[in-house]
Amino acid sequence: MTRAAGLTWGIKDSLIAYVEGPAAGEVEVADPANRTEEGFHFPWAATDVATDPVTAPAAAGDGSYVFTGSVRFTGHWGALDVLLADPRITLTGRTGELAVRDRGHRDPTATLVIADLALVDDAVEGADARTLELTATLTAHGRFLLGAQYRIGEELAPVRLVLPARDR
Repeated sequence: MTRAAGLTWGIKDSLIAYVEGPAAGEVEVADPANRTEEGFHFPWAATDVATDPVTAPAAAGDGSYVFTGSVRFTGHWGALDVLLADPRITLTGRTGELAVRDRGHRDPTATLVIADLALVDDAVEGADARTLELTATLTAHGRFLLGAQYRIGEELAPVRLVLPARDR
């Protein structure tokens, strides 16, 4: 099965269950992101030349990758309002960071690093795509964004990164 280039992330199962249950809230996904059985899919922003994975260094996935779309969690009659927009992944060696747009900042390009990432296995090279599986753990900014009920270092849903195959 060919996968579209992008980031697929389930975020945090307990958060989604809480929002859609006791919080009487909603999970809203804004285009071009979408919700799949595997999580939320954010397409790769292929128009950003600086993040072109075809020209990324030769390591497993070294580089910075930008994705588009957003997921918003709301509930408790407006008291709960979390926006995860335009995720960005930066990888160096076998570790990295996942950041989202900082909606409270004056600079519209400002981001918050919400998760630390670690490569699970080497990239799987297919004919038309490279797939990287990563673990994600919550950072201090991530805890601030998702809520104090979570701990820094707490495991989040795994991240799947699908990039176009490099030129051979």
